[in-house]
Amino acid sequence: MKCIVCKHGHTKPGRMTSTLERGEATIVVKDVPAEICDNCGEAYLSEAVSVQLLEQAEAGIAAGVEFDVRRYQTAA
Repeated sequence: MKCIVCKHGHTKPGRMTSTLERGEATIVVKDVPAEICDNCGEAYLSEAVSVQLLEQAEAGIAAGVEFDVRRYQTAA
């Protein structure tokens, strides 16, 4: 797909790191599958990946973490 940010690049499958914050908690998730613009680096997540990413972050928040770095886990 054509990048909607830079309007010049096209996206390709890749991996990115996502940092999510809520209140005093920060969750960093590495190796998140995404479509990455080959020009500006903007990352686009599918709906399924977004849902799973948020579920993983919610699990960290529920566990009471203030700062956590984890690797993205695919649904089993």
